[in-house]
Amino acid sequence: MDELDLRDYLNVIMARKGVIIRTVLVAALVALIWSLVQAPVYEGQAKVLIAETGSGADIFGDLGLDISSQAERGLQTQVQLMQVRPLLENTIRTLDLGMSPEDLGRYVQITGVGQTNVVTITARDGDAETAAAIANTLAEEFVTWSRDYRREAITLAAKEVESRLEVAKSEILDLGRKIASEGKSDELSAELSIATGNYTTLAAKLEELRISAQLETGSGRVVSPAVVSDDPVEPTPVRNTVLGVMIGLVIGLGLAFLYEYLDNTLKSSDEAEKLLGVPVLGIIPAEKYEKDERRRASILTNPSSAAAEAYRVLRNNLDFINFEHDIKTLLISSAAPAEGKSTVAANLAAGLSQAGKKVVLVACDFRKPTTAQFFGVKNLIGLSDVLTGAHSLKSALQRPMDNLDLLVLTSGKLPPNPSELLGSEKMRGVLEELKEWADWVIIDTPPLLAVADGAAVARYTDGVLLVTKAGSSTREAVKKAGEMLEAAGGRAIGSVVWGLDATGTRAGYGYGYGKSAYGGYYSYADYYNAPEAGDTGRGGGAMLQSAPASVYIPQKSPGRKFAESLGRVVGVVLAVIAVLAIAVLVLYFLDQAMGWGLLQVVLGR
Repeated sequence: MDELDLRDYLNVIMARKGVIIRTVLVAALVALIWSLVQAPVYEGQAKVLIAETGSGADIFGDLGLDISSQAERGLQTQVQLMQVRPLLENTIRTLDLGMSPEDLGRYVQITGVGQTNVVTITARDGDAETAAAIANTLAEEFVTWSRDYRREAITLAAKEVESRLEVAKSEILDLGRKIASEGKSDELSAELSIATGNYTTLAAKLEELRISAQLETGSGRVVSPAVVSDDPVEPTPVRNTVLGVMIGLVIGLGLAFLYEYLDNTLKSSDEAEKLLGVPVLGIIPAEKYEKDERRRASILTNPSSAAAEAYRVLRNNLDFINFEHDIKTLLISSAAPAEGKSTVAANLAAGLSQAGKKVVLVACDFRKPTTAQFFGVKNLIGLSDVLTGAHSLKSALQRPMDNLDLLVLTSGKLPPNPSELLGSEKMRGVLEELKEWADWVIIDTPPLLAVADGAAVARYTDGVLLVTKAGSSTREAVKKAGEMLEAAGGRAIGSVVWGLDATGTRAGYGYGYGKSAYGGYYSYADYYNAPEAGDTGRGGGAMLQSAPASVYIPQKSPGRKFAESLGRVVGVVLAVIAVLAIAVLVLYFLDQAMGWGLLQVVLGR
């Protein structure tokens, strides 16, 4: 895909809006239904204040749980301690939850509150009372654990002081016995005084530690216990639906641009000009046909329509490039079938005739003739009869309307060798004879890549007008058609983009032709297998012939095949999901309205 500007992106979105809208709707429906059928989730939230030091004084300094030196790091340490396995196991045992600590950890979230020493314990459960109980129990378990931890540290310190006190006591007794045996001296008195003072200090410390152990409450205190809330925090239908819309929009846009990238059809008139090296002389909008209407010369039947005006613009542009009047025979063809070449040829011929020109429309498409359908003429005698010498040119020409200087030469019967007849000197002579009378000779041929008929007659014409169909003609086919035309000696003078909508964007992205469509030309039209009433000519099934082996049949690119397959799969998946989603939604509302209780049974509530 070439580099796109903003307008190109918008055009892609507008052209692919169907898949985007479907994806968004399905994603929103799935999100809404998922929200409605989900079991409600309740939340309990308890808050714990982490003290920088314990309530009992740390006699021997930091015992490992204060957070005064590095507040943020210390608070995160407390958060992690609240999630240790023993606390979770105690909570499970206390509440008889019947789950593993890992499972409980998934239902509990512990976070610090901003730049404070407050920690929030948030628990979620399908039952509001259970959610509050989990949060409160875990908070209490942490407070109890931190208190016991600090008391244990103080108790260990007290035991150490007590052992030292016993040593000091032993020293005092030893000194007393020594003084009794040796007599009192200044040195022994000083030693006894020091030992007595040490004993007194240790005894005081031991008493302080025992008091601190009784006063210690731990590093945490529950300041806001969780309360039972009857309002579930999940599901949230509005939020989930909005999220579904956003996700669907992203996926839909991705699919739209993926299809665009994989689509190898022409995207603009600039591409057509670049591939063919000739200007685009006309951009023809798509038309809506009635039920029983297959072909229409809009410039005659609906002269005020946008299509009729576009054909008049094409006629005027053709006059501009033919300012030297060196173009009288103009071949109109396309790369592939169903790209509007016959429609363009018929309307252009009628438009030139309305402008006062003498025009002859020659139908060279023996295999699927359509010219008679535009002007209501008979295809009993036509070009094939003239080329084979069965009838004269004058007898084969028909005037469909008295008020127009327009003659129509239909294709006639199907000859056994159409390409050879169209490339013969007899065909050159017919064209030269028509040029003597007419100002313009418009020649409608089969698609260039379907059969060799168009290329055979192209060398006898003054110019070729190639028709491409918006959203259908592929780059490879158009490029190949231009190369084939040049190799055959034809001269492309311009192109026409046919089948655009009223805004000038592509009318669609349908993949309208492939090998099977070309095969329609190879097997020829059923028209020739069932001749018109009164036609006793050579139109019959016995005249069918196989396609030349040298004819190029453009295949769909791998990207385009993948895009088609992906589009079908995605379409089916989206349709199935949409149907299921709507069915579930209807059942949900019926269940709620009628009180059947199906939802509770299905979800096991």
